[in-house]
Amino acid sequence: MILRLLLLGGLLLLAGCATAPLLEPTTDPQRISLWQTHQAKLHQIKRWRAEGRAAILAQGTGGQIAFDWQREPGQHVLNIRTPLGQNVMQLTQNAQGVVLIDQDGSVYQGGDGETLLRETLGWSVPLDAMHAWLLGLPTSQSDAYNLDEEGRLKRMHSNGWRIDYQRYTLVNGIPLPSRMELTRTDLTLRLVVDRWRL
Repeated sequence: MILRLLLLGGLLLLAGCATAPLLEPTTDPQRISLWQTHQAKLHQIKRWRAEGRAAILAQGTGGQIAFDWQREPGQHVLNIRTPLGQNVMQLTQNAQGVVLIDQDGSVYQGGDGETLLRETLGWSVPLDAMHAWLLGLPTSQSDAYNLDEEGRLKRMHSNGWRIDYQRYTLVNGIPLPSRMELTRTDLTLRLVVDRWRL
């Protein structure tokens, strides 16, 4: 129960909104060119699977979860488990709608994932934003970011969050984030992707 509360609390905070300070724009033309090429490759990725772990730190408490997120055109499935493999939640979204199954086996249905989470659990997760952040992409033109020397995101401010990209892993010739830290006020979410599959 404690783990579930930590998970729900952490995901609730992912939905928060605040005005992010602007970061200094990148003026190095070579770095900008590398970033544009990298973005184009990321936008071509239509199906992927990320398996990893997350640590949630908030107000002196914390917890860990494991995740398995699969996305393909028209459908995505997000499984959240305890570090020992016990299912906590599964969310499936496709053209027919959304199905959420909680750790007790209760099934909920709705039109979209964020609305279903809000209606059943009282919180919502910006799934589309998380999809972009996980790949290393901004979610809108209002996002502010810095680039590393190889033209990849180094730090980004998006939807009230600061996202620090700490490590990339080469997957089928494309650098994808494998360690990142998301920070908002008094919450820190550390994500590690142990395995990418494209």
